[in-house]
Amino acid sequence: MSQGDRRQNLLGTMDRLGLGAVLLGLPANFAWYTGGADNRVDPSVPLGVAAVLVTPDAEYVVTDNIEAGRMREEQTTGFEVVEHPWYEKASSLYRELAGGATLGTDFPLEGARDVSEEVAPLRYVLDAEAIELYRRAGAETAAAIGEAAASVSVGMTEYEAGADLVAACRERGLTTSVTLVAADDRIARYRHPIPQGDTIQRRVMLVVCAERGGLYVSLTRIVDFEEPEPELARRQEASEEVLRRFREEATRPGRTLADAFKDCKSFYAEAGFPDEWRLHHQGGMAGYAAREIIATPETRQEIQVGQAFAWNPSITGAKAEETFILTGDGPEVITVP
Repeated sequence: MSQGDRRQNLLGTMDRLGLGAVLLGLPANFAWYTGGADNRVDPSVPLGVAAVLVTPDAEYVVTDNIEAGRMREEQTTGFEVVEHPWYEKASSLYRELAGGATLGTDFPLEGARDVSEEVAPLRYVLDAEAIELYRRAGAETAAAIGEAAASVSVGMTEYEAGADLVAACRERGLTTSVTLVAADDRIARYRHPIPQGDTIQRRVMLVVCAERGGLYVSLTRIVDFEEPEPELARRQEASEEVLRRFREEATRPGRTLADAFKDCKSFYAEAGFPDEWRLHHQGGMAGYAAREIIATPETRQEIQVGQAFAWNPSITGAKAEETFILTGDGPEVITVP
């Protein structure tokens, strides 16, 4: 699938919904449609600084005069960029370019139809271009967390370890939406251990969700500085076994995320930890979000070739996590060290 194929898929959705134009401003949809371009400046703002306007006859990147040059020269070089003064709203320009046609948007805009739920599934199955980009992002994320793990030492704080992890990602052109670091006993106390500055003595857990080209890679690494106690080692081995079974047994084409979730409960029970799944979500479909869809008993999303997944089983004090793409030949882990 090429950018032209993505356009045709979107045009098909527009036709089905009776729309004359669609405007994509959410970063996930912008990255998907443009093949990896980034329309963000401030990550705390849900809406990007540029949007793609698609009609049956044309497509434009619409932004203000602050961002237009950067979009033309660095982000969306293959698109016509149309700009407006930063001090004027873009809504009139959107409607002018749409030619007065019925407009659908993936963000709130007065007089337009919200089509975010209809657009999101178009990005779930990755095309060949996205898969190749994802492979590179996965390899770089694995290298970054490996570098950060190698730099950790006894006496280092969680803040320092987290800074090393973020720096290793940034040096490789990756941004980090999530960075978790837990020293020693904090690994067992919290499933989401935001770094708090504790000093590392015996072990540390590093977790990152890293992004490039709009595609998110999730990965966890635990570093032991002394031989773990037998029970802790058993828990880590069980977490890794549950992860393996998630990948090789549960994630198969034609099944649903609910089917995979049902399997996970059996995986935990057979590993000797029947109730640990209750303490944290298990992950799910990845791609243009760290988790496009989290698996639950009610998640009827079909599993298909070309989708990406990040499962993250955990047993108190232990965790395993990776990112893989489901190919026609089976799962391909993109975060191999």
